[in-house]
Amino acid sequence: MSSRVAVPAPAGPRGDRMAGVLALMDELTGLAGAGEGLRRRLEELTNLRTGELHTLLAVADGAARPDAVAEVTGQVDEAAVATVAALQQRGLVTGSDGPAAGGAHAGPLRLTETGRVVQRQAEGLHIRIVHGIVTALGEDAAGELRSTVQALGAALTADGPADPLLGRPVPPASIG
Repeated sequence: MSSRVAVPAPAGPRGDRMAGVLALMDELTGLAGAGEGLRRRLEELTNLRTGELHTLLAVADGAARPDAVAEVTGQVDEAAVATVAALQQRGLVTGSDGPAAGGAHAGPLRLTETGRVVQRQAEGLHIRIVHGIVTALGEDAAGELRSTVQALGAALTADGPADPLLGRPVPPASIG
């Protein structure tokens, strides 16, 4: 059995900053957990795993082959082939995931009518979820959240977090 010993943060500006950073990390972890709950709920409502939904949307947006699906969704090629096959078996996608008999290409991937209905339903659910969040926050808080998320995204993707001692970006290989 292990016990945790609380170590107080050092007093002063550096300790206050560290406490602030740790609090922000806790809040971001909580937000990620809430996002995970929303993802699971969307999977339940659509009866599609997240990867299947991403694949369905990629095909709707014009990905005509499994390798194009893989590129758009970030899946490895083999996973995209398997996901496309699963959607084909469910009657949501039609087209070739490989050459047809005799080596000819059987045609590009397309949504079936059922696939289009499922895609529209999933997009409608997504819109309703976001609308519910914006409504709960109110317009002002939603605007502040949007600005904060944009600033956080820019800070995390620009050059990486800044080293507070050196005042320059930390190389990604040295983080963690």
